[in-house]
Amino acid sequence: MRAGLAPTVHNTQPARWVRDGDVLSLFCDTNVGLAVGDPSGRDAALSCGAVLEAMVLALSAHHIAAHVTLTEGDTSHGAGLVAVAHLTLSQGDVDGLHNQLENRFTWRACFADQPVQLFGWTRDDTRLVFDEPARAWLAERNDFASHEIMQAAAFRRELVSWMRLNPQHPRAGLDGMDRASMHMTKTEAFAVPFVLIKFWKILSLLRQTKKLTSESNLTLKSPIIALFHRNEVENPVITGRAYMRLCLEAASLGLAGWPMAALSDCAQTHQETCDRFGIPAGQRLIQAIRFGVPSGPAPTRARRPLHETLL
Repeated sequence: MRAGLAPTVHNTQPARWVRDGDVLSLFCDTNVGLAVGDPSGRDAALSCGAVLEAMVLALSAHHIAAHVTLTEGDTSHGAGLVAVAHLTLSQGDVDGLHNQLENRFTWRACFADQPVQLFGWTRDDTRLVFDEPARAWLAERNDFASHEIMQAAAFRRELVSWMRLNPQHPRAGLDGMDRASMHMTKTEAFAVPFVLIKFWKILSLLRQTKKLTSESNLTLKSPIIALFHRNEVENPVITGRAYMRLCLEAASLGLAGWPMAALSDCAQTHQETCDRFGIPAGQRLIQAIRFGVPSGPAPTRARRPLHETLL
């Protein structure tokens, strides 16, 4: 299902669908939520919003219009499912952005050393950062935020639980983050659980953990960092829909993205970034994204089969 190509936090893919005649209902499966990394469920709601927009676009390719009605968190369906939206289907027009659903992907390696063309960029909810001093500042603050967040042992355990570093993992190819998508060598992948869980305290005492979590070298090689911001009281499902379109617009320009989630998740760096780049009061920094032209082919996507997403 093309809607399943949307990005979700840690590739948890919490969206579930139910069809009843001309109504298609979207639910969020809280059983696959991040209890530590996303205790409020906001990231799950953003993820479901991205999937929702992908579904609307995919339906438009068949001249099907979807009128979206957001719910108020109805849990009557049971089994940890929270209602997100109902889509009433009718005949409609094609939204050409659907053509980019297969072209969007996350790129966690170096970007190609070539100019980026931004002709056609239409976002007014995104501050684009090009100059090297500003990108260097963001790279340093992102490293700081990542290291701060990684101090929590429960967070590290949850992160590792969503990694599919061994191709024999029972969920390999279905969800989570695999070695190829994270551009890890076999040696690096083998070491991850030891570094992040078993030996973290020792490495911290030796002051080695900052080096292990640093991404600044790769961040500085991204020609653009986009600061995506929205009204702070906006429904996160609506925000997720806007984020999906942002990613697809970037894909239409030949760009791939790599989120810098820690920068917005850490309260200190969130405020520092808003202050430095003039994101006004009343706006929330949703995500900072490194964008550039990928230097290789897209990694294989891990996606849940239909029987796990259709109820």
